[in-house]
Amino acid sequence: TIGGIGEWAARPGKRRALAVNLSHALGLPPDASGVRRVVRREMANEAHRSADLLWALGRQEEFLRTVVTEGSERARGAAGEGRGVILAGIHHGGWEVATAVPAALLGIPVTVIVADDWLAWAIHHRRARAGLRVMYRSEPTIRAARLLRRGEALLLLGDDEAGSEGRSRVVRFLDGRAVLPGGAVSLARLTGAPIVCFHVLPDGPRRWRVVVDDPVPAPARAEGEPGEQRVLQALADRWSEVIRAHPAHWAASHRIRWVAPWEAGD
Repeated sequence: TIGGIGEWAARPGKRRALAVNLSHALGLPPDASGVRRVVRREMANEAHRSADLLWALGRQEEFLRTVVTEGSERARGAAGEGRGVILAGIHHGGWEVATAVPAALLGIPVTVIVADDWLAWAIHHRRARAGLRVMYRSEPTIRAARLLRRGEALLLLGDDEAGSEGRSRVVRFLDGRAVLPGGAVSLARLTGAPIVCFHVLPDGPRRWRVVVDDPVPAPARAEGEPGEQRVLQALADRWSEVIRAHPAHWAASHRIRWVAPWEAGD
């Protein structure tokens, strides 16, 4: 907690980025006292996540024994259809702490799609130890489609469009409209793979809970772009629900492009 508050004091740029994004979850201006309180809580929560991450990396078997998974049968059922499965999360709670869960849960190869940047390179070895393969957003989409057609799983985070140029869409998100990556729904329409949302929350020190939602069916090929827009909106609605329920666990220090009403065509 002390470390998280220290980072809060030392990194005004991160505070501002969090405040802008969290203000949309709280329905308050970024400089409101309620937003500032949640920003401090999230940065303290991030420090706790980091401590648990070190524990989970060093004692992966112990972590897998203690983690609680709700709705795991939904992910396994979607994977069992043989069309692959897209696991769509957000930067919420212990998404990195729970890195080892998908491979252990599904029993099929899992590839995580990440931004092609220094942070992804730095933790590549950690993902590999957890049984995850890595694909960068800059790689051809056809590779991801081939993985799904082989019945494998793709893991991605849907609240950060960095590196998703050309595959992003404007959707209703929290209290406004935002540009979110649309690559997941395009892949789903191309391959027929269902999309399964999940989020990860703490139950206490070294205690984590993974919550898996009902699968979202892929849009039919014939639906085209309207079908992709419909499915991405369904995902954004679910993510908004999770964030509003637990705003102090949304690590939204990345840039989100919030769209003014006239830009969205309203």
